[in-house]
Amino acid sequence: MAETGLDKEAARSVAGEMIGVEDRTIRLPERERDTVRLALATIGKWRVATHWSGKIRLLGFDYGEIDVAARWMGIARDARLLDGIGIIERAALKVLDKT
Repeated sequence: MAETGLDKEAARSVAGEMIGVEDRTIRLPERERDTVRLALATIGKWRVATHWSGKIRLLGFDYGEIDVAARWMGIARDARLLDGIGIIERAALKVLDKT
């Protein structure tokens, strides 16, 4: 999980402000927008495993594809971007495993 340096209550408050507790809108911090843009641009770029029965299992993002997309989009590739993409990847896998 990403380290924010905030205590639990402060983190909840910031998260509440981001998701808009009352109007249910999501307000992304400016510094996270490139991460989300990149994740959306590479939404179909997953590594998969195929079982002999034909069932497909998603393993995670294809990070080579993400690197190329980031270059094309002019997004700086750094440790913070990698951490953000990893958070999105883990959350997506949790949701997709339930379907």
